[in-house]
Amino acid sequence: MFRQLPPLKALRAFEAAARHGSFTEAARELSLTQGAISYQVRQLESKLDVDLFQRSARLVTLTGAGQSLYRTVHRLFRELEDEIISISPGREQFILTISVSTYFVTRWLSARLGNFLNNHPDITLRLQHSVNDPDFTLEDVDLAIRWGDGKWPGSEAELLIPSPMTALCSPKLITAENPLNEFENLRTQTFLHDQEGSDKWRQWLLRAGLEDLGSGRGPVIVDPNVRVQSAIDGHGLILADNLLADDIEAGRLVAPFDISLEGFGFHLLYNSDARRRHAFRLFRQWLLDEAAALHDAQVDDSLAAQIR
Repeated sequence: MFRQLPPLKALRAFEAAARHGSFTEAARELSLTQGAISYQVRQLESKLDVDLFQRSARLVTLTGAGQSLYRTVHRLFRELEDEIISISPGREQFILTISVSTYFVTRWLSARLGNFLNNHPDITLRLQHSVNDPDFTLEDVDLAIRWGDGKWPGSEAELLIPSPMTALCSPKLITAENPLNEFENLRTQTFLHDQEGSDKWRQWLLRAGLEDLGSGRGPVIVDPNVRVQSAIDGHGLILADNLLADDIEAGRLVAPFDISLEGFGFHLLYNSDARRRHAFRLFRQWLLDEAAALHDAQVDDSLAAQIR
């Protein structure tokens, strides 16, 4: 029985790498080397005779087969952990499952999360990787952090970080042979999209006076980390939120035009009964406090820049 199952350590390495979208982060979580994670994943791919990741110099993304396997493996590991906790003696455990993209984790949440975990060691947080799937539901999670306009039927939505959308690109496009220095030059550009037929380029181009371009030509890149890197590498323009401030400050990305789409941001999504849970209330309030501190810091920086 179960003779066809791959080794558990290979599945564990795959699940962590898929959840983080990074072999390095998976290695850190499991206290292994990056080489060990890579070896286990390749052994799993060899066992299954299928590619689970698409690899590039800087990024790894799941293939279709990888996404399918990840959903099952992640669910089974989560159920196994729940069962082990439920039958283990000792103090009560509090578990909170959070759906969040690796983009938001790496660019905002990760740097702050240690403070919460240190102050609340009794709470176990499970970060479930997600992208902005239009068919997303809260069925398997306690809380989600999603980007959008706050309109998600069937759940409560609470604005966490306001985030107007601004067109950004590599400085390479500004200094190219056909420099991106006026709106008409957008006609020859590539636009990087987040979802087929559901992103906001059409609205932005309408405000730029280029309604005839529709949503603009260019590829759909669902993974936001890959989309941002493609923009940094000079492959096109990206509609981006204010979590890319570090890339702008470092000169990796620039805003060629002063047009922003308001009314968007990162939201907390949850069902009304989640408010009854102690772990949920603590984590929600901590998120709101951290977001408020970020806003205050941005206001202070803006005032300081005006004084200078």
